[in-house]
Amino acid sequence: MKLSQIAMATLLASGIAFGAQAAGNTGTVTFSGEVVDSPCDLAAGQDGADIKVDFGQLSVAGLNGGRVATKNFEIKLKNCVIDKKTAAITFTSTDQIAGKNLLKTNGDATGLGIKLNNITFGTALELNGLANGDQTLTYIAGVQKADEATDVTAGAFTASANFEIAYK
Repeated sequence: MKLSQIAMATLLASGIAFGAQAAGNTGTVTFSGEVVDSPCDLAAGQDGADIKVDFGQLSVAGLNGGRVATKNFEIKLKNCVIDKKTAAITFTSTDQIAGKNLLKTNGDATGLGIKLNNITFGTALELNGLANGDQTLTYIAGVQKADEATDVTAGAFTASANFEIAYK
C-alpha cells in the first residue's frame, strides 16, 4: 500500500511538472503590396519604392573647399513587359533650394545641397532602351556646398525626392 501511494504521488508530481511549460513566442506576419497598371515591377530588395543613399561621413573642409561627394544609386525594375511602350522618369521634390537644381537638406548640417546628375527636377527624362525582362536605372547623386556665400556646418542631414516612371 505504501509503495502504491509513493508511486501515485510521484506520478501526480511529474504530471504537474510537465504541465507547467514556458509560454512560447508569438508574432504576426503582415503581407502587403500594391497592384499597379505598369509594365514593370519595382524590385523588392530596395525597400519597395523607397531607396536609401548613405553618403557616410563627409569633411566640412572638403565641402567648403568645393568638393562634391558623389554616390551612385539604382532603381531596379523587374519582370518588364514593355510591348512597344515608351517610358520617362521624373524626379520631384517640394524641398528644393530656390533658383538652383538642388535638394535642400534637413538636419543639423547646414549649407548643403544635393544634386542629381543630368536630372532637372520636375522635367521628364526619356528612358531609352527599356526592354522586356529586368532593368537597372543608375543615377548619380552629389552632396555639395549649396551657395558660395554660406559655409557648410557639421551635423547629420537628410533630403528626399520622389520619382515617377510614366509609360505611354
